Amino acid sequence: MIARRLLCVCAVFASMLPDILAVRSSSCPRICTPHGYGDPVCGSDGIIYTNICELKKKTCGRGVTLSDDPGLCQRAQGSKCEHRCGGEKDPVCGTDGRTYLNRCMLEVEVCRVGIGLSHLGSCNNISAHRENCPVDCKQAPVDGPVCGSDGNVYKSTCMMKILTCGQGVVRTNKKYCQTTRHCREACWRNARPTCGSDGKMYANVCKMKSKNCGKHVFEVPLGFCSSQERTAGQGRTCPTSCANEIEKPICGTDGYFYANECELKLLNCGAKRVYPTDLDKCRNKKNKCSKITCGNEFDPVCGTNAQTYDNMCQLSLATCLKGIQFAHVGNCTALKETVPCPKDCKEQMYEEPVCGSDGNVYRSMCHMKKDTCGQLVIAVPPHHCRTTAACNEKCQDEKNYVCGSDNKIYKSECEMKRDNCGKHIYVVPMKRCLSGFLFRGCQKICPTYFDPVCGTDDKTYSNSCFLEMENCRSRSLVTMKNMGSCSEPINEIPKNYLY
Repeated sequence: MIARRLLCVCAVFASMLPDILAVRSSSCPRICTPHGYGDPVCGSDGIIYTNICELKKKTCGRGVTLSDDPGLCQRAQGSKCEHRCGGEKDPVCGTDGRTYLNRCMLEVEVCRVGIGLSHLGSCNNISAHRENCPVDCKQAPVDGPVCGSDGNVYKSTCMMKILTCGQGVVRTNKKYCQTTRHCREACWRNARPTCGSDGKMYANVCKMKSKNCGKHVFEVPLGFCSSQERTAGQGRTCPTSCANEIEKPICGTDGYFYANECELKLLNCGAKRVYPTDLDKCRNKKNKCSKITCGNEFDPVCGTNAQTYDNMCQLSLATCLKGIQFAHVGNCTALKETVPCPKDCKEQMYEEPVCGSDGNVYRSMCHMKKDTCGQLVIAVPPHHCRTTAACNEKCQDEKNYVCGSDNKIYKSECEMKRDNCGKHIYVVPMKRCLSGFLFRGCQKICPTYFDPVCGTDDKTYSNSCFLEMENCRSRSLVTMKNMGSCSEPINEIPKNYLY
């Protein structure tokens, strides 16, 4: 009897095994590429993982998810800093002035000590304002396009140093800049013809982006590639706009929902055979997409149908209904019009910096039009670029002093970035700014990072600076007993940085 029941249980389990394995394989990746899954993440188990893929892979079946509380993976909140990092070489600079092998290695130190990210790329060992800058680049190698730690793309390392002299900009991985993040991407053999904003046809979107490394080229309707015009049947050419067409919803054989037949041809003309079909076949799609609710926020983006949407949510709705993809930030431009480009921008040198739709920051609107002539780059809100993201920021009135790479002390990191709109100014160790100060008595400005030390008075101090202040006040009666808190002493300081 028991044997029979055991056989029944085994039979049921065997029948369920394919479903269990299918669920496991769908949610638990086996291989995680170093570049494909973003920055380190904090798990609900209090451990930092290299990326979201590594979290799913290493905690498969254990119910570990992304933590809603970013403070969970910080030592001050009780974490043991038991983080798992790979050996990927992608250097970043910490606010302690040290270079770390990758972002995950820095996160370990963020947990252990309480420092922060200064900028992407390795640290300069000297103050940025004292770096040597080239005079010209006539003899310099053209090794670009180069992605800088300020988020801008440059033609060469030499040009980067000339244009950012004194700002301490260094080379970073190309994945961190908008027009270079797809440069080395391996493209699948996806035969979906794509028309680029440069008027050329490409085998697919990936090929278009990789072949235009460093340039602002985006997908547009096929009808704009006039030199390789594809017909929509019966000798008719592909439409380039459906602005004046009457809305008459139709369902395509590809499962997408279109406003009218013109829109169907606009998005699929020459790419694949898509025809109108029964509306009932798109009913499920319509019901699913109707659950997406968007606010009134106005931050326009351009879709691959050359139509401007009020915000990214509106574009997501269009992606759900029609398969439209993101082209670029900002309003769509007139693709066929040729605008004359300025040759000189000396009079505009002192204008406000401009954030371009290609992700780069320019000295002025004139400089943007001059440097991106023919690439259809437009000005977009400053929060879309790295060095202008905090230009209009409303900083809190809290005093959390930081030392900037320009050797000036600011009330907070927010005020430092706001006051240096368009410049690559970052946090460096406070001792650089204090080296020229003369303190009287025991007064001293200490950094706020958490690197606990235990004093001989059995009290834990946030870092060695506060202990030195107490030592000064007590006339050398208090000295350091051990690293770490008094309850959790540390015998050896872990070294997670390169230099």
